[in-house]
Amino acid sequence: MNQIQLIIEALKNIKTVGTITFSSKALVKKMIEPVDFDTAKCIVELGAGNACITKGLLKKMGKDTQLLSFEINERFYKLMKEIGDSRLHPIHDSAEHLEAYLDQFGFEYADYVVSALPLVWFTDELNEKILRAVQKRLKPGGTFIQLSYKKNTYKKFEHYFGKVNIRFCLWNFPPGFVFACPQSTMVEASKVESIATVEGKMI
Repeated sequence: MNQIQLIIEALKNIKTVGTITFSSKALVKKMIEPVDFDTAKCIVELGAGNACITKGLLKKMGKDTQLLSFEINERFYKLMKEIGDSRLHPIHDSAEHLEAYLDQFGFEYADYVVSALPLVWFTDELNEKILRAVQKRLKPGGTFIQLSYKKNTYKKFEHYFGKVNIRFCLWNFPPGFVFACPQSTMVEASKVESIATVEGKMI
């Protein structure tokens, strides 16, 4: 898929695609930096889009790591299927159903959840379903990673995970914020005291 095709597809489905450009290499790098690829056994990707982040994850993953990638857009889903990597499991369904697919593939928890979903376009009800499912099935000590183009949206994730580490990627159009939300190893994430750590580092 070229840039023109992406723009056309995005304009037709902006509320589920969320952007009209490819993610830059710099942004992909920022999105996957929190992942410990040496220990991860199950990674869930929400909103694979044109698979820029998907391919970045696959390049770094170990041979036994499994990647469950959700994409509701049919055209992007078909593109993902063409990658042809046995570690990749493309899922043409809504991210709110991630628990059912973790069960289907035999995983109690995901070690990491990497999301490029345009949550700001979603209803409050759908946001709640997705984030509660992530919170419930993210491994203690794991990390939820969310892409956003608005810095102040990090407050939503404080409610579910308590701590939100924010990193800024200038070299993308538009520039993006990466929120890394570690799952508590001591208590339920929903009960952790809300803390936001902002890293003003640019790349």
